[in-house]
Amino acid sequence: MRGGVKRLPALAAALLLCLGLGACGGETMTSFDAASYVSGVLDETYKGEWDNAFLDLVDLTDGEAQDVYEAALEEEYRRFAYQFDLNDAALTQETRQAVLDFLSQVCAMAQYTVQGAVALDDTRYAVEVSVRPLDLFVQVREDALEGFQAEFAADYAGVTLEGLTAQERAGLERTYENQWALGVVDLCRGRLGLMGYLDVESILVLVAPDEEGYYSMGDNDYNNLSTLILPY
Repeated sequence: MRGGVKRLPALAAALLLCLGLGACGGETMTSFDAASYVSGVLDETYKGEWDNAFLDLVDLTDGEAQDVYEAALEEEYRRFAYQFDLNDAALTQETRQAVLDFLSQVCAMAQYTVQGAVALDDTRYAVEVSVRPLDLFVQVREDALEGFQAEFAADYAGVTLEGLTAQERAGLERTYENQWALGVVDLCRGRLGLMGYLDVESILVLVAPDEEGYYSMGDNDYNNLSTLILPY
């Protein structure tokens, strides 16, 4: 019932990118603003942290920033679910929340440093970010997932759907999917003590205005950065 774990290229996680720099619409950005923006977006996305300076820069309230953080966490959840073959439609709210809580814990461990921004021209800025990729999910995939899959399959080896009513079949499938999801979370949580970081890598992201003059990171740059920070 469980195949191999899927691989996914960089997600189009542009949810928070549409915020841009509302406060800077029609105005001229500075290199300091560009670096502050990227740093603030990363802190908001991974740490759930922001200060008044960032809120002013992107023209958000504290509640709106919290909404963005939760949306970004949902995006990471979708990435995690894809990579570890979680069937979101079958998960209970409790299971889903357990996954989100765990991912919040993991994301808070992300390590990155915005080194600075360089003006490319009058409006565009290249921002350098140094990242220490977190190797937790790489470890799980390479060292532990295959064994967990075998054990999980063995637990269900004698289970058959034959003779079950549609309601019983649906109940069994829900149980199966929720046990799988919680098992994957426990598997990952159990390796937190072994977690480490890969070698530091640097990446350049572009901060530029759209046609209306609102600044943001390019979605491809954001996806590349996200994939680098927390690889699978």
